Amino acid sequence: MDATTIRHDTTERHVAKYANKNPIHRLSLGRFHDLVAETVREVAPSSILDFGCGEGFVLDELSERGVSLKGYEGLDLREDALAAARSRWPEQRFTCANLFDGALDERRYDMVMSLEVLEHLFEPEKALERLVTLCSGKLLLTVPNEPWFQLANLARGRDFIRLGNHPEHINHWNAKTFAAFVGEHARVINVKTRFPFVILLAEPK
Repeated sequence: MDATTIRHDTTERHVAKYANKNPIHRLSLGRFHDLVAETVREVAPSSILDFGCGEGFVLDELSERGVSLKGYEGLDLREDALAAARSRWPEQRFTCANLFDGALDERRYDMVMSLEVLEHLFEPEKALERLVTLCSGKLLLTVPNEPWFQLANLARGRDFIRLGNHPEHINHWNAKTFAAFVGEHARVINVKTRFPFVILLAEPK
């Protein structure tokens, strides 16, 4: 499955997101990563697949919060992003491959993460089904909480011409609709929000 909204400026936008010094932006992103780190720490997985890992910024955030990164593997389609991740995290494993690559068929991970990725996919249900098959423990899934994510973008003048909608976001959920979507494929354990994100923990049925 190659149907994503990756653009020529995807990496540039992602780097800018984590380099942004706006205090409100930093607070929002920090609170989001606090909850992600808390969830990973509570599950204490022995292996992790990070689908859509990009430049490895989540590794930075988890490490800063003292989360164990043993058994980590990052998966992404963008080789330029993975090169940046490898340069900062040479001890971790990063794979440039499609989620449906046959090489993954026999692998199972104690935790499968997909953080801010599913909103970018043209067929998110197929991706979720695949993530469930690769998971032997818990699924940690996050997406923007709409319409708050768009409104927050609009308030700061970002993506104004699209009324605050990120150019790569083609799926829009809130906590209730995302839980319903995931519930079709996995058992939802809990769903939480940290403005403007939804953080959901699930497990295979």
